[in-house]
Amino acid sequence: MRQVAFTVAATIIFLLSLSQSAFAIGMWEEGRHYKELPLPVKTNNPSKIEVVEVFWYGCPHCYDFAVKHLPAWEKNLPEDVDFVLMPATFNNWKTHAKAYFAADALGVVDKLHMPLFEAINPKPKSVNSVDSFKKVFVENGVSAEDYDAVFEASGFRKISKVDEALKKAEEKTRAYRLTGVPGLIVNGKYSIGVSEAGGFENMLKIANFLISKERQKMASQPK
Repeated sequence: MRQVAFTVAATIIFLLSLSQSAFAIGMWEEGRHYKELPLPVKTNNPSKIEVVEVFWYGCPHCYDFAVKHLPAWEKNLPEDVDFVLMPATFNNWKTHAKAYFAADALGVVDKLHMPLFEAINPKPKSVNSVDSFKKVFVENGVSAEDYDAVFEASGFRKISKVDEALKKAEEKTRAYRLTGVPGLIVNGKYSIGVSEAGGFENMLKIANFLISKERQKMASQPK
């Protein structure tokens, strides 16, 4: 009798697990919770699954996302996932994007990302020039000379590394077809916005779902 009861219980648990798995698979719907891009955007490393966070330093929601939600999620990312930051270049946000690319060119994004948020977010209109960012850089260990150097035009075309990075970001911002920030782009194929996802936590859950989806696709491709 106990064996029968055990078998029935095990069967119920198995069916429930199948049901929950099916629910998890069908929970996030393309077109409702996330969007598939009409044309895939090339990623930096095809051997990895890329997740891009598109943000603006003047956006309080982006700041909240960066402080309260992204760190724990990023910390637990598997090795086959490449997490990339990219500032949006809508309208008058380009100067703020330049601040990020200056930090990137100097190799100090990890050190400067949050200080830039904290300096720009409360008053984005007043902190909106190349010179106004210098104080933040200098206060965080970057020399004024090094800061100025990243904005100097060089080479035959007279375009700085920062301007080149900004141009690529503009192209990707258009290709990603985002209408707001923060946004997540998974493997150059799917975009996730806050309103469609239903909040920050859901954005990350959907990203995890799409990461798994892409991982399965990559595993099924012939070597």
